[in-house]
Amino acid sequence: MSAAITSTAGMADLEKTFPVTTQPVDGLSDKVTTDTPIDEIYIDPQRERRLLWKIDAFLVPLLTLSFLSAYLDRSNIGNAAIAGMPEDLGLSKQGLANAVLFFYVTYVPFEIPGSLLVKTIKPSRLLPIFMLGWAVTSLGTGFMHTAGQLYAARLLIGIFEAGMYPALAITLTTFYTPQEQARRFAYLYLSVGLSGGFGGLFAYALLKLDGVHGIAGWRWLFIVEGCLSVGIAAILWACMPDSYQSAKFLNAEDKELMRLRTIKHDRYMRLNETFDKREVWKTFRDTKIWLSALIQFLGDILSFGVSTFMPSLVKSFGFSSVLTQLLTVPIFFVGVGIYIGISIWSDKIQKRAVFMVAGALVLALGYALQLGLPMSQRGGLYFACFLVVPGLYCMLGLNYVWMLGAHAGYYKRATAIGINMTIGNCAGLIIGQIFKDTTADGRYLVGVSTSMACGLACIIAIAILYIYLRRQNRIREALTPEQRQAWIDEGRTGDAHPDYRFIL
Repeated sequence: MSAAITSTAGMADLEKTFPVTTQPVDGLSDKVTTDTPIDEIYIDPQRERRLLWKIDAFLVPLLTLSFLSAYLDRSNIGNAAIAGMPEDLGLSKQGLANAVLFFYVTYVPFEIPGSLLVKTIKPSRLLPIFMLGWAVTSLGTGFMHTAGQLYAARLLIGIFEAGMYPALAITLTTFYTPQEQARRFAYLYLSVGLSGGFGGLFAYALLKLDGVHGIAGWRWLFIVEGCLSVGIAAILWACMPDSYQSAKFLNAEDKELMRLRTIKHDRYMRLNETFDKREVWKTFRDTKIWLSALIQFLGDILSFGVSTFMPSLVKSFGFSSVLTQLLTVPIFFVGVGIYIGISIWSDKIQKRAVFMVAGALVLALGYALQLGLPMSQRGGLYFACFLVVPGLYCMLGLNYVWMLGAHAGYYKRATAIGINMTIGNCAGLIIGQIFKDTTADGRYLVGVSTSMACGLACIIAIAILYIYLRRQNRIREALTPEQRQAWIDEGRTGDAHPDYRFIL
C-alpha cells in the first residue's frame, strides 16, 4: 500500500534519525532540516524528474537482474521437467512434486530472519552473497545424478533466496516515495515475466546442446543459468548501493535533492531506524498485514503454478516439448507489458484495489476457459493463458506495493515484508501437489480449478482490505484538532499517526 501524507508543522514529536546537513547545494536548499514544515520545502519538479530518471536508469536494472536471476534458478525445474530430467534422475510424479516442495520448506522459515538481516548486513553485501550461493547450487544441479541430490539442492536454493526479495524491496523504498513505488515494483516484477519468457527461450536454445560433451540438454539449462547468476552476483557486489548516501551514481547535487525528498516525504516511513522489538510485535498485531498476507498466499498459489508449471500446462494442450518452450515466451512478455501499463496508471490515479479486483476477475475467466473448453481446441486453451498471466501480475504485484506503503517505521515495514512473504510462500508447500496429476485427457483439473477458486477468493479478501483501510482513513479525517493531538500525545507514530492516509 502506498500512503498519501498530509503533514503540518507539528512534526517535532516524531523520531528523526536520518542524517541532516544544512549546506545548500546549487541553490536547492537553504538550511532545510527535519524540523522545517513540509509545506515550506520546495523541490524543483524538473530536477526531481531528472533525478528519478537517473535512479531508474541505474538502480532498477540492478534490482531487475537480481530478481530475474532468482526466478530463473527457482523455476527452471519446470522447463527441465519436460526435457528429460525426471527420467535421468529417476523421479516419479510425486518425486518431482517433492522437488518443487523442498524449495519452500527452507524458503518460508528463513523469510522473516532474512528481512531483518537486511539492515544489519546491508543489501550491497547480503544480496550478492545470497545470489552466489543459489547460483553455485543451481550450477551444481547440472551435474547431479540422484533424486536425493536434487532435493538437497532445492533446500539450499530456498535458504539462499529467502532474503532476496526483502533486500530488493527495502532498497527500493529508500530511493522512491510511496506514490512512486508501484511503477518501480512493476519494473521489478517484470523479472517474473522475463524469467518465464527467457526461461522458455533459454530452454529452447540450450536443449539444442543435448549430447554436447556428453551432457544432456536439461543439464546445460542449469549449468548456463547458474554461470549467468554468478556473473550477476559480481556486478551487484561492485555496484549495489545501500542508500542514496552511498550511491556512486549520484553526485552531490543529486544527494542533496534526495535529502530534501527524504525530509518532505518520508517522515513516517523512516521512523525507528534502530532495532526495536516493539515495532516487530506491533506489526504482528496489525490487522492489515494479515489481510494482505492472505491475498499474497492465494496469489502465490497462482503465481507458483504459473512460474513452475506453465510449460507443463501448455504441453498438456497437445504441443511438442520444443514448441512448448517457445509458446510460453509470449504469454509472459504480454503479461509483463500489460502489468507495467496498469502499474503506471495505478500510480497516476493513486488507486490499487480496483486494478487488483479487475486482475483477479480476468485470471479467473482464463482458468474458467481452461476448464470449459475441450482439449481439441488448443488455440482457445492457449489464449486463456494470456488472460491468466497479466491478471495475476496486476493483482499480486499491486498487493505487494499496497502492503509496503501501509507500514511506517523501518523495522515495522521490514517485519511486514517478512510476514507477507512468509505467509505467501507457504503456497509453495502445496503447489506441487495440486499440479501433480492429470486426467485421462491430459487436463490438470485439480490445479486449474484450485487456481480459479483462489482468484475468486482474492476478490473477497481485496474487498475486505479496501473497506478496512477506507474506514481507517475516514476515522482520521473525522478527528477534531483536540483528538488529533491526543493521538500524538499517546505516541501514535508511523502509519498510526493521525495524518497518515492509505491509498485505496
